Amino acid sequence: MLKSFGALPTEERARAMKDRDYLWCLANELLDGEQELERLCPECRERALGAPCPVCGQKREAWGEGSANASFDQERFERMRGGERK
Repeated sequence: MLKSFGALPTEERARAMKDRDYLWCLANELLDGEQELERLCPECRERALGAPCPVCGQKREAWGEGSANASFDQERFERMRGGERK
């Protein structure tokens, strides 16, 4: 949330914010995003809701198998999630 306002956590204005202030800002940011989408035609709205690559804009559906992390060890993850070390 602070990034949206260009504020650092150490700034006085950020330290003065309470949890309810963050919640209020987040709710209004979500509503603003919905209003922006409502302004778009159906085709543009569909494009805007897609998750394109932030660099080249390629659609996620076109990424193919490369979208998964090949070095991710699911078994190790499950063990560690359960509290085991190795």
